[in-house]
Amino acid sequence: MPHALSRALPWALPLVLGVAAPLAAQPAPAAPPEAVPRVVYGDGVRAPAIIVDPDTSGGSGMVDESALRYYASQKQTERMKAEIARLKRLYPGWTEPPDLDSLQPSPPEEAPLWDLFTAGRFEDLRAAIAARRSIEPAWQPSEELARKLRQAEFRNRAKTEAGKRPEEIVALYRAEPSALDPGDVESVWIVADALASAGAGEDAFLLYKAVLDGSNDAGARLATIQKAMAHLRMDLAERLIALGRVDAAGNSEFNPIRLDITRARIAAFLHDDPAQTPSVPDLAAFQAYARKSNDPSQTGLLGWYAYKRKQFREALEWFKLAIARGGDAMVAHGLAHTLRELDMLREAEEVAYAWRDRFVGNEILFIDILERKLTQANPPYIEPARIERYAKVVVESGSGEGAQGLAWYAYNSCQFDTALEWFRRATAWLPGESTVFGYALTLQRLKRQRPFLEVVNRYDGLFPKVVDLVFREDPDGPPLPCLGPAAQAAPRPAPPPAQRAEAATPYGRVPRPDAALGRKAEDRPAAVQRNEFPLAVPSENALRYPPLSLQRALAEPVPAGLYAKDPVSPMPLVARRVPGAGTMPYERYGYALLPGYNGLDKPASLSPVAAGTLWQEQQAEQARTSSGTRLDRFSVPPQPSASGEASDRTGAPPRGYP
Repeated sequence: MPHALSRALPWALPLVLGVAAPLAAQPAPAAPPEAVPRVVYGDGVRAPAIIVDPDTSGGSGMVDESALRYYASQKQTERMKAEIARLKRLYPGWTEPPDLDSLQPSPPEEAPLWDLFTAGRFEDLRAAIAARRSIEPAWQPSEELARKLRQAEFRNRAKTEAGKRPEEIVALYRAEPSALDPGDVESVWIVADALASAGAGEDAFLLYKAVLDGSNDAGARLATIQKAMAHLRMDLAERLIALGRVDAAGNSEFNPIRLDITRARIAAFLHDDPAQTPSVPDLAAFQAYARKSNDPSQTGLLGWYAYKRKQFREALEWFKLAIARGGDAMVAHGLAHTLRELDMLREAEEVAYAWRDRFVGNEILFIDILERKLTQANPPYIEPARIERYAKVVVESGSGEGAQGLAWYAYNSCQFDTALEWFRRATAWLPGESTVFGYALTLQRLKRQRPFLEVVNRYDGLFPKVVDLVFREDPDGPPLPCLGPAAQAAPRPAPPPAQRAEAATPYGRVPRPDAALGRKAEDRPAAVQRNEFPLAVPSENALRYPPLSLQRALAEPVPAGLYAKDPVSPMPLVARRVPGAGTMPYERYGYALLPGYNGLDKPASLSPVAAGTLWQEQQAEQARTSSGTRLDRFSVPPQPSASGEASDRTGAPPRGYP
């Protein structure tokens, strides 16, 4: 489809008009070449595509009626007719103003001032007016000259600030709205765009509507709709589209930009903005255009549209076509999500890994896909090379979720020493209850009593589940599948011949996080004696593992004298209660915590979660998990029933311990 502006009015030549005689007629400039409408992908958060502002800079300005109005005011009929004929040849859609007969002639002494105006020398004109008023304080320029000068100065300032500082244009317009010439469509566009950028959508809508009400030029009307779709909410743009004129055959004058309107409606749907749903013929026409176009953003836009409508098979085809045509990382992100929805997890993992360096969302998705498999109660066999690749990405990005997944996989496959190191990383990067619980549980499993009790003391008053480990009858917890005969009898997929030597065990080996850094494993500390409890926990948190990208900067020595050390204060042996912490296990024995910062010594609920935060998403995820639709990824493995079957009634695969 030709670009909408290929039918736009050919802009006038620069404003250089004389008073004595009109300029010679100039041939109309050639129409701009065809251009494919563009869609730019954004990195925000909330939608994958935005509409690009249409290009309206193909000419130098609007129809300049200054000479025509001057001839009309001076009653120079022949020159006025010649100027009207010239303007109609240059601008086929232009019509002469209806107020030419009512214009009053300017005083003869204003002729030099009009010469300055038509030449565009506005500063010299202001200086000439000031000089005349210094001699005759009561003298004023004619109303026509003063109005035209205000409008011309406004237009120059608006064009100077266009695309740079919209707030300046809005302030200029608010200070003197009458300075905006309704017939100067380009200035109206500039002000309307600035108002829309400043959040005054209704005011911008009125200006766009004024262009449609007052202009008969087809190109200007089409460009106005394109600008409205680029700057206004789609529901406001729909009101402007409804103002389109319809011919006798029922065709709208905006049919030349039918694809642009369909694209804008698709983008509005992706943004969750109100807009009309594209009709079947319009959507089919846009799909045919996207298949013929070599622009991957067009097919990618259709991929996101199908994905949001949960038409995943159609979305897969559009995303694959977009990638084949050179799609970017956002297109790959949509492809990976679509593969995940189609339960093609291995393919989704490979796509997310391949594009991880170009968009952080792909890196997060790659970590999340495999993390769900790593945290199963009876983990499957995973190729060592695949785990090593995953571990490298986790260490480089400092992902607490990824470190937690590797830790639980190592723990459930009885690789306790490796699990301990990954839990230490996970506790440093994601200090949640499940992570700290796994860290303390691994210490307890390895019989490392002193560090175990230090962890319990450190998080006393915050995580009741961690403190409850001290009061369990079975310190090792439920039996792990990797310790029983079931692990040997469990069916496993046959690995490739090159990996059979590495797959001697039913679980993939997890590399230690420090292996790539060349560090040695930490020494086993001495056990704690019973008479040493409760332990005094150091105020400095030893669990500090910055991401690999920050370790180089942190390793550089800091010159002495730049930072003062914080004063050391004794830490209490029993933690104070924090908001949201539940009842501690030892409180049933009559031992209570110290009062909290607010003087309360009872459990208190948290304040409402702020809307739109990650905390709110996590709380919603926990609510869905606890509703019984699926087991928690860190729930206790199901105990075998009398028939030897797991007691999981939900049908979901069992999740990892705890």
